[in-house]
Amino acid sequence: MEVQPRYLNREQAAAFLHVQPKTLANWACQGKGPKFRKPGGRVILYTQEDLEAWVDGGE
Repeated sequence: MEVQPRYLNREQAAAFLHVQPKTLANWACQGKGPKFRKPGGRVILYTQEDLEAWVDGGE
């Protein structure tokens, strides 16, 4: 049985990383920071797995 990734919006991801949402937005514009998905419109989503990998230096 495959487990679906848990998606976090930018505010939730920022809280997880202990940074401001604006910091994540700036990193995304600069091509830095954790991997994110943009499923449509202005929605930005991060998986907890990607955030943890980024913190651990995996990305």
